[in-house]
Amino acid sequence: MIKVNGRVAPLLELGAGFSPRFTGRENIFLNAALLGLSKEETMASLQDIIAFADIGSFIDQPVRTYSSGMYVRLAFAIATSIRPDILVIDEAIAVGDGQFARKSFDRIFELKEQGVTLIFCSHSLFQIEALCEEALWLHQGKLQVQGSASSVVTEYETWMNQQSQTDTYSQIYGGDSSIKGQAKLSNIKVCCDGVTGSHLRARNGFSNLEIFLSYQSDPELPPPTVGVTIDAADGRKITSNGSWVDGIVLERDSEGKGSVTLTYSKLPLLKGKYSLSVFLMCERGIHVYDAAEHIGIIIVDQEHILPGLVTIPHQWLSSNNSENS
Repeated sequence: MIKVNGRVAPLLELGAGFSPRFTGRENIFLNAALLGLSKEETMASLQDIIAFADIGSFIDQPVRTYSSGMYVRLAFAIATSIRPDILVIDEAIAVGDGQFARKSFDRIFELKEQGVTLIFCSHSLFQIEALCEEALWLHQGKLQVQGSASSVVTEYETWMNQQSQTDTYSQIYGGDSSIKGQAKLSNIKVCCDGVTGSHLRARNGFSNLEIFLSYQSDPELPPPTVGVTIDAADGRKITSNGSWVDGIVLERDSEGKGSVTLTYSKLPLLKGKYSLSVFLMCERGIHVYDAAEHIGIIIVDQEHILPGLVTIPHQWLSSNNSENS
C-alpha cells in the first residue's frame, strides 16, 4: 500500500488531459481540477502559469492550434506552478526550446530548494546525481541497487560498461539559432604538441593536449561553464573535467562572447585510442546548452609495456634498511 501525504503533481506525458477544443486558459482550469485544485486556488496561480508559459495571445486560442513547443510550455507551467508537495518527473526535466529548457531547469531547482519532494525517473545519470540524494536502480521491474545517488550511479555505470552501452548524457539541446536564454559553441580546436586537427597522436607522459573553444551566450544570463570528457575506444568515460568544479568563472565581453582553453600537461593516458567531447553548460553544470561529442580522436603511444588506462601521479622511495617495511 502506498500512502501519500500532500499534493502530487506529475510531469509524465506533458499535456495529458488537455482537451484540444479548449483554449489554453480553459485547459489550465481543467488540468488544475484534475490535479485537485479548487477554482479559487487555480485563479490564484493563473497569472503565474500564463507568464511562465509565455505563449502570448495563444493562451485564448484552442490548443489544437498550438505548436508542440507551445503545448509543452503550457503543460509544464501548469504542473510546476501549483506548488505541489510531491513532484513526479519522468524524463521531462527540461522541455521546449533552449531558452525555455533553461527556465524549466531553474523552476525544478527552485521547487527543490523550497522543500518539494522530487521523484525523478531518468536515464540521465548526470542529472540524477545533480538533482537527487537517494536513488533506486530498477531493471526489468526488479530492484537492483538502492542507496545514495552517487553510489547507485557508479553501480549502474559499471553494469552499462559491461553491456557496452555508455552514453551518460541523454539529452543534448540545440536547434534554435537565437542566443536569447541560452549559449552556443562557436569554435573548437584540439591541439597536441603544436599540431591541430581532429585525429592526433600523443605520447604518454610527454605530450601536452590543449582544447581551445569559443562561445556566445546570452549576456543577461550567468556565465556558462564548460565540461570535457575523455572516452576510451569502448565508450567508457576515462575522466571528465568541469570549469565549475575547479572554481573557474568564464570571462565574457558585453555581447556574451568568450573563449577558454583547457590543457592536459604531460598526458597521463596510456596507449590506446581516445575521444574528446565538449559540453557548454549552465552555471551549475547541469543544463547542457550545446555539445560537440567526439570532436577529437587521440591515439596515445607509450615507451613501456605497462598495462592500464592512465598513469596515476606517484612517488617511489627507496631505502637500504627495513624500517619502513
